Amino acid sequence: MWQRHRGVTFPPSHLISLVIRFSPIVTLIAMSAAWTATPALTGAGSDLRPLLQLSQAPLHRWRDTNGLPQWGPQNEVMSHNWAGYALNVGPYTSVQGGWTVPAVTYQSYSGSPGVEVTSTWIGIGGQENDDTLIQIGTQEMAAPSGETAYFAWYEMLPATETAINPKQFPVAAGDTIDAIIQCTASCAAKTKSTWVLTLTNSKWPKPFTITLQYASSLASAEWIVEGPCVNNCNSSNPGFAYLPNYGTTTFTAITVNDAIPMLARSPNGIIMKDPNGNATSTPSNPIGGNSFTVNFAI
Repeated sequence: MWQRHRGVTFPPSHLISLVIRFSPIVTLIAMSAAWTATPALTGAGSDLRPLLQLSQAPLHRWRDTNGLPQWGPQNEVMSHNWAGYALNVGPYTSVQGGWTVPAVTYQSYSGSPGVEVTSTWIGIGGQENDDTLIQIGTQEMAAPSGETAYFAWYEMLPATETAINPKQFPVAAGDTIDAIIQCTASCAAKTKSTWVLTLTNSKWPKPFTITLQYASSLASAEWIVEGPCVNNCNSSNPGFAYLPNYGTTTFTAITVNDAIPMLARSPNGIIMKDPNGNATSTPSNPIGGNSFTVNFAI
């Protein structure tokens, strides 16, 4: 969270480096890539502030006072920052999934900052004690004024996310997204491998695709709604964003290693309860083993 995580309060002065007030024309800045255009913005206000070095993070488990991991009512993993489904019996060399970009609204929590953020993505790696994670997805942001912003990104930990050029590849609420991550050469665990990341939007004339070199654990595969990291992202005690109200997000056409994964709530489900206890994101039961919905609730 922006100000509190695992009982630690971050004073407001620590947040100054995370936000910058802009003129009425608002631009989101990704430190890892040069932006050539402004993401799609809605609303007349100018409250939406950029986040610097925004990052996704590995799975962070909820633990009790004895340090033991907590579990949901159907043996789901309880997480500070992820909600959805994951497989953990790799190796996994490809993952695919689709979703509709959710329309987000600002949720007025007590002490909520000036911007709330959620990410929707597929990935390989990043489970507890795994410092590798390769991902691609969309990000959704909301401000108190009603202003919203949406854009696409990819990331390979420990680097921060790289924004996908919003002029060539704009994203808006309601867009239909399909994402693919595929290892194409030297596909062995912790070996520098060749990866092709592809993101398709029903409104784009062509898909976004990029070829990258990355050494992955290949140990897990995920379909996730996340509260991104905004503070101390490479530490054992990161701070996560407040979530906007995204309603529901449905993942469809899920495959892993080019096959339907046949997801099951136990042991694959992940419930996100934010560190302040404000909001919960819970996945539905899988439909046909390859589709499910994540539901936002206060």
